[in-house]
Amino acid sequence: MNAIEKLYAAIAQQFPDERITTKQAADTVGLTRGVTSSYLSKLEKQGKLLKTGSRPVYWQIKRDESAFDELIGFRGSLREDINHAIEAIVYPGHGLPILIIGAHGTGKLSLAQGIFKEAIQRGIFTQEAVFKIIDCGKYKNKFNLLQREVQSIGKKEQAGFLYIKNLQVLHSEKQHELFMLANQQEKTNIRFIFSAITDLNNTNYIDFNCALVQIRLSLLNERPLDERITFVGLFLQRQANKIGKDIVISPRLLIKLAKFTNVGSISELNNRIQLLCAEAYAKAPNIKQLVISKADENAICITPNRELLETRITSLVTSALQLGPTATNLLKELSESLLAGETITEQNFLVLKVLNQVDTTVSESLLTALSQTIRQSSQEAITHQYGVTFQDDDNFWRYVALAFVFASLCGDNLPITESVPKLQVEIKKRYPRSHYLFKQLLNKIAPQNIQSAYYYLPFFVLMVQCSEKIESVHYNAILLTHGEHTASSIQQVVNTLCGNYFFEAFDMPIDVSINRINAYVRDYLVDQGSSPKGNIILFDMGSLREMFREIKKVSDQELLVVNNVTTAMALDIGLRIQRNELFQSIADASQKYSSTTDAQYYEGLSNRKNIIVSCMSGVGLSEELKKLIEETLSPSLEVIAIDYKHLHALLKNNDRQFFSNTQLILTTTDVSGDMGIDIINIYNIFDKSVSLKLETILLQTGETQKSSNLLIERLLRFLSIEGIRGRLQILNPDVVIQESQDIVSHYENFYNVKFEPRLKLNLYMHLSLMIERMLVSTTVSENSFQEASLTPRKKDFISLSKGIFQPVEQKFNIKVQDYEIELLYQLLKDFIFIDK
Repeated sequence: MNAIEKLYAAIAQQFPDERITTKQAADTVGLTRGVTSSYLSKLEKQGKLLKTGSRPVYWQIKRDESAFDELIGFRGSLREDINHAIEAIVYPGHGLPILIIGAHGTGKLSLAQGIFKEAIQRGIFTQEAVFKIIDCGKYKNKFNLLQREVQSIGKKEQAGFLYIKNLQVLHSEKQHELFMLANQQEKTNIRFIFSAITDLNNTNYIDFNCALVQIRLSLLNERPLDERITFVGLFLQRQANKIGKDIVISPRLLIKLAKFTNVGSISELNNRIQLLCAEAYAKAPNIKQLVISKADENAICITPNRELLETRITSLVTSALQLGPTATNLLKELSESLLAGETITEQNFLVLKVLNQVDTTVSESLLTALSQTIRQSSQEAITHQYGVTFQDDDNFWRYVALAFVFASLCGDNLPITESVPKLQVEIKKRYPRSHYLFKQLLNKIAPQNIQSAYYYLPFFVLMVQCSEKIESVHYNAILLTHGEHTASSIQQVVNTLCGNYFFEAFDMPIDVSINRINAYVRDYLVDQGSSPKGNIILFDMGSLREMFREIKKVSDQELLVVNNVTTAMALDIGLRIQRNELFQSIADASQKYSSTTDAQYYEGLSNRKNIIVSCMSGVGLSEELKKLIEETLSPSLEVIAIDYKHLHALLKNNDRQFFSNTQLILTTTDVSGDMGIDIINIYNIFDKSVSLKLETILLQTGETQKSSNLLIERLLRFLSIEGIRGRLQILNPDVVIQESQDIVSHYENFYNVKFEPRLKLNLYMHLSLMIERMLVSTTVSENSFQEASLTPRKKDFISLSKGIFQPVEQKFNIKVQDYEIELLYQLLKDFIFIDK
């Protein structure tokens, strides 16, 4: 074997169906490029190689045409199926029976006819061979008749194939009988091809006695885009032939027809295209061309009665591969799609459209090796740490590898135009989190090209299925811990369990400074970009307040900082982020993880409008007042109970910014302050001016008039109880003061007046002591009122009072004496009888 023959043998063995460059051929046999080029030219003249292209030149083994070449996808999705079919055809003896499984409209009959033609082309059968079809659907309950028909065909001297379809309608036992019969095909000149639209329950056909070659066909919408485009072109060609007119269609509509995800069968697509053509024809039956889409300068014209091969379809969509114009147009279309807010699926198809043009220019073996490398690198750089998984599909990874090949071609041969870096910016803006993960992959496999926007073209292929899930995360969450692997270990656990990219992690040196920590966060937020809802930082140790203050300088977004991080804490926050909880909800939860954990998510004392309550006598009384206020005012106003010494320290050591949301400080003693915060001694609210001031402050915070008045009422009651607690010996002060308040309210309502706070305190104390006095008194006085001396006003007051006191008398089993009513009259007359 001479050198030229060795070169041919090496190419035939390593690249049987692929186009390769001169350099690839030279590397295969270890010759110089010049010598190899000379040998390749001689092989072309001998009719052994095909030469295509110019820069670069491509070489390909020239082979005889196959009957399967007429099938769309014979080099793509049907490649393995066709190989299995050929194995069944050429198997020694009489070949092997074949079972084709596929839904309606997936091309089972076309494949079966291809098998028949290939057998004739290989000389196994003559041109006189027959192709008979039997539909099991017609023999569902007549198996004996079906069996006789099959045997009858087999006994005839004619050779060929018997295609038995819809096998799934038969009982499994009957299926098995047919399989047994097919395995005896060497006794006749008939070979068997079975088909079914679903998997068969019968597993006996795979045993030793029933050998079958199985082929499974995919739905149309599961096949590669280039094949679907080919089907569209084929059906449009048929319509052009039928109506005898050119059909004009835009590439965009052609691709759109190929991308219909709800079209699962080839026949469905054919019907859709027929209807589309019929609709266009009905609108303009007399024009020379049938235009089924809007005018387009790149419109494709399909001429009647022209042969439409798969290679021609590619040229119809984009024309022959021209790297410069192709890349420029692709970048333009991607930018427009991104700016228009279209989904990544649309951008993915734009890239795939171009990849299908360069597909045949790449060595399949090299592409396979590259796809395996990228797959492994994606696992290490993205899946392992960030929990994002990709499709477990060889064809998917093949296209990812092809995208990187295209990116490399562009990067090596094209200048950097203005639109190139712009694309990377637009990707980051539209898909910030997905862009960040893809950049981690580039850092691993092509760090020297990290700034080349061409290398971001594979982004749309790799991230098409997972970007929506990645971008659904609305927080930037960071783990910062000291040590070599602590943060990254927690990150891996949480992201993997949650199945998405929630946390980035930074393993920090033990002696790291706050400035360096701040740099970690700053660099990440710049690289990752801002988040819709805020930033969450979990760290292990250090000053919470200092950490919050420093990181807040980096970003003005909502910020939650939590210390003493654990895996359980990070997982809980990760799940809350996954549920897209509100920032406040996550912040509230972070304060309850453990007694050793602290959290901060606002600057100053509180991020809500608040009232501080601080009593000299201790926090217990402050807590009681806090409860009273919370029960009266709206939940939007936070009440903070603080020990008096703590309040004093806060006022001394902080500025007004720290108390920016504090509306009021209530104390039980005078407190000085010069930072512009209203401070009220609670006992002074019995003064009308002070109670009015409190009412005004509450109204300014957004409280209603009703709730403000009610709070003052309840504060007075609270303080009254405290004032008389030491005087009452028998009755419960809370019960008595409530009865006293009800009595006073009756007088106010009847006389349509509002008593001043101090008068109310006086009345509460008087009535409370009166009720207890009546309860322990054994003396019953006579009626002391002289009817003749009673004025109409006083008489009405006495009558009203007797009615008002009746419930109290019944409840405590007492009798209110006349002199008690007299005392009340003296206390109230100046307030209820006001002459206008």
